Amino acid sequence: MNNLVESFVCQNISCQVFRSDLNHPVIQGNKWYKLKYAIQKALDDKVSTLLTFGGAHSNHLLATAFAAKEAGLHVVGVVRGDELADRPDLWSRTLIQSKAHGMALVFVSRSDYRLKERSEPVQIQLQQHPNHMLINEGGTGPLAVKGVVDMMHDMAAQLTNPPTHLFCPVGTGGTLAGVVEGVAQLGWACQVCGVGVLKGLHGVKGDVLQWLTPAAGETEWSVLDQYHHGGYAKSTPALRQFAVDFQQTHGIPLDKIYNAKSFYAMNDWIKQGRISNHDRPMIIHTGGLQGGTFGATDEPSH
Repeated sequence: MNNLVESFVCQNISCQVFRSDLNHPVIQGNKWYKLKYAIQKALDDKVSTLLTFGGAHSNHLLATAFAAKEAGLHVVGVVRGDELADRPDLWSRTLIQSKAHGMALVFVSRSDYRLKERSEPVQIQLQQHPNHMLINEGGTGPLAVKGVVDMMHDMAAQLTNPPTHLFCPVGTGGTLAGVVEGVAQLGWACQVCGVGVLKGLHGVKGDVLQWLTPAAGETEWSVLDQYHHGGYAKSTPALRQFAVDFQQTHGIPLDKIYNAKSFYAMNDWIKQGRISNHDRPMIIHTGGLQGGTFGATDEPSH
């Protein structure tokens, strides 16, 4: 693997970033790690169809669409928002690309989406594809956590010294669980900061805990829930300006849904003095760039 660790200076503090966004052109960042064991299990079990879930801006949908195509598997994406079913003119770039890679898109109401595989539309899909494998929203689950632990070991192999603070964005919690578990396995004395990208992440701590082994109990970790900037796929002028300035200064693009918020959070911690020049802060760039970066030519956040 190429060295994906880069250094940059943020407010006179030396920082490092793990550029997992550079690991694959489509199955980018943490999604490559979260999907690799699920795809392998599907092939080992001779499954013919994958079925998974996501919103209109879900980079998990696109990554799964491409990974399934590469593996020769049929894939169904259940998308939150039945108002999009007959309005392809309103589809995000993510949905357009997912369909182009062969994903069959099934649009369901928000109430059905909350029910996931217990909803009637999804039950119909499962009956139509009896030889299926379900992949959770965001790809999250034990196999995903295992893959993210691999990512942590890949990252550690490229570091001279472990970080004192490690930031990553949080959606469904699978990546954060893998990061915490990885930090425990590596024996790092490191504070893990998961940056919530949507409102109402009160239950995600419990989700993360269920995927951790007892050995991870010594790792200090938290979910920062004050940096969502209005909710999932929403933004504020401050976030947009920060992301544009950051890319212009450091040449590192930040997707508008996940990484703009996590980098903003680390910058804010440095600004508040919670990270000093005696620390070794690091952040994981999790990819998701197909969702767009902030700029005049990008699709708007909704």
